[in-house]
Amino acid sequence: MAPPLPPKDGFSAVSFGSIPFPKALVMSLKCALLVVSAAAVANAVGAAEPVWAQYFSQCLPSTSGPTPADINYWFSFGDSYTQTGFLPNETLPAVGNPLGNPPYPGYTAVGGTNWIDVDTTVYNTSTILTYNYAYGGATIDARLVAPYEPTVLSLTDQVNQFLSGAAAKTAAAPWTSEDTLFSFWIGINDIGNSYYESGSRDAFSDTLLDAYFALVQDVLYEARLTLMLAQDASAQALEKSVIDGFNSKLATRVSSFQSANPGVQTWVFDANSAFTVVLNDPQAYGFVDNTSFGNTGDFWGNNYHPSSAMQTIIGKQISQLLNTTVW
Repeated sequence: MAPPLPPKDGFSAVSFGSIPFPKALVMSLKCALLVVSAAAVANAVGAAEPVWAQYFSQCLPSTSGPTPADINYWFSFGDSYTQTGFLPNETLPAVGNPLGNPPYPGYTAVGGTNWIDVDTTVYNTSTILTYNYAYGGATIDARLVAPYEPTVLSLTDQVNQFLSGAAAKTAAAPWTSEDTLFSFWIGINDIGNSYYESGSRDAFSDTLLDAYFALVQDVLYEARLTLMLAQDASAQALEKSVIDGFNSKLATRVSSFQSANPGVQTWVFDANSAFTVVLNDPQAYGFVDNTSFGNTGDFWGNNYHPSSAMQTIIGKQISQLLNTTVW
């Protein structure tokens, strides 16, 4: 059974007028830290070849497939913006089935492909096997911010799944520090489920980031390899201000993290700017407008998550961010 797919990550409504999308960070143990804003969007919608065709042409097995030395690994964590419904105790990623279970494109928030799908199967320069632990509705730590249901796997739970499984570098995933990327896209539910609470939100953002980077450090200590972090969006002005503060603190934490781990390479993807560019001129990217959802040509797949077309734009931009790597 796949994990439940909440249509709105536990939220009851969202306004599409002005939505802040927090940033993303990527890191690698063998290089340096790079923090960037949004990547440029070019020819983002309407590729000549369907994603399915590109997927099958790249990923179906053949007699001349890649050898183990040619394979790279991606371990992904997050919430519904990234989830595909992967379960680590079922079919694992392999050449010809690079995301393992469930069947491609997985159980995504809007039913079609999302950014991790297309970055695994299309927008890369090598054969990638992706273990996508992301879970819809996830918060950083359920003890700090409760998710919409107690069964939701937090970032803490997801990291523990990795540490108790694939971190052992099993026969199915014999990854090394030279061929592996980790990504984290988290934060929308932490802020969305707490921004209205009493007390200093600024101080609470520090508490969240303490927990966030403790998990990153756990992975770094265990794995010694490449990582990518991100957070996501919100709608109301109060929540926007909390996210803006959270993003600013994240950039500071990234700088401090690199100073403490000088062998790590990092990248930051600014999802806020990426979404804002498209929402401010949706027709330029092939969308009807910036408010409609659920139909062909709509920016939104439902009333909280971007459509597969927008997820493809995100995937292309992240691949541009990683264009000097095998990912």
